[in-house]
Amino acid sequence: MQITPNEIDSIEEAGMLDGSPVKMIRTKGGFWICVGKPKGKFKEEALSAGSHPAIVRFNVEKQHPDFQPAMMKSELLSDNTVVEKHSHYLSEDLRKSGHDVYSIQKGDNVEFHVTKNNINVSSVKGIIEKNALRIQSLNTSKEFSRALAGAATEKALSSGAATIKVDRK
Repeated sequence: MQITPNEIDSIEEAGMLDGSPVKMIRTKGGFWICVGKPKGKFKEEALSAGSHPAIVRFNVEKQHPDFQPAMMKSELLSDNTVVEKHSHYLSEDLRKSGHDVYSIQKGDNVEFHVTKNNINVSSVKGIIEKNALRIQSLNTSKEFSRALAGAATEKALSSGAATIKVDRK
């Protein structure tokens, strides 16, 4: 896949991989691509891509253990963002079709993203307050409800929340 300069919104330094720089590219459509030279390769290639920079960085760190992240200028890419993968809560059919579930926590704010082939198909926002994970918007397809319930429970436990509340509109 070739990206032309007029399709690029911004480029930031993401870190180093095997002594070569890694860049995070944001397209004008909001898609993020991490580009660098993997070990043993002579040309730059896409290391990971997705709809949220924290998910892209998470996947680069998992796939390339020798990746050394840089200090990020962008708040979206900063180190205090915690990404967890919860895809094991998806049905086998959804996993085989390329779906994943991630939680992205920055401070007390939590977002759950359902992706298909690294493109966001559904998002749910929440906040951790008063020892509870409060889901603020539950606007998603029913096919993802079990996976999101499992992801929310796992996130509540890992963040020390004792209850999960869902806002109804």
